[in-house]
Amino acid sequence: MKATIVAAFLCGLLATAAQAQTTAVPQGASIEFRMDADPANLAGCRGLDATLSRVHSITPQGETARLKLAGGFTETLKQTSPGIYTTVFTLSGVRLDVMANASASPRTLTVTDKNRGCHWNAIAK
Repeated sequence: MKATIVAAFLCGLLATAAQAQTTAVPQGASIEFRMDADPANLAGCRGLDATLSRVHSITPQGETARLKLAGGFTETLKQTSPGIYTTVFTLSGVRLDVMANASASPRTLTVTDKNRGCHWNAIAK
């Protein structure tokens, strides 16, 4: 009986590990996103909608990831935990906090302007 329970437990661990490997992004492989504005965003947030609604990509590269924004801008994100990358940068005078989750399924990208409470979200294409 104990052997059966242990075997079932080990099978569950192996299945979980296999699933984690299939959701991992290979180093150097790009993940594409198209941002959507949060419907609750204030009118002042809409100035960035056109820029952020274009296709952006994240490319994990070890402890960092490269964020390529539409229009040719590139930012470096730092890994804060496995598969989670963050950065802060300024776009059109607005400070934006960016978080990419390459470990989740589906993969997500979130951009926030904490001063005005603006949010843009994306799920990988």
